[in-house]
Amino acid sequence: MGHPPLEFSDCYLDSPDFRERLKCYEQELERTNKFIKDVIKDGNALISAMRSKWKASMDELFPRASGSGHTAGDREDSGCFPSQFSGASGFPSTSEVGSIEVEGGQYN
Repeated sequence: MGHPPLEFSDCYLDSPDFRERLKCYEQELERTNKFIKDVIKDGNALISAMRSKWKASMDELFPRASGSGHTAGDREDSGCFPSQFSGASGFPSTSEVGSIEVEGGQYN
């Protein structure tokens, strides 16, 4: 940064040298502020580009099923088995089982 130091005692004198040093600091702060805003803007643009690239990759990896309207990220179905296996397991459903007998009592 290389600026001359600002001394608190110099502000009382209000000399032209003090004002010049203060002006140098203000200019440096403005440049730094502009740089930070540019970094934030570029970072947001990068994040946006990454999101769109990710979405395009997901659409390519998991194309939409014909007419379903669901994408790979949609998880509306709670089961992990295809629909042809639902109800075909031979086990009673949870609504058919009222309570289960276990050793030492009953489990509801």
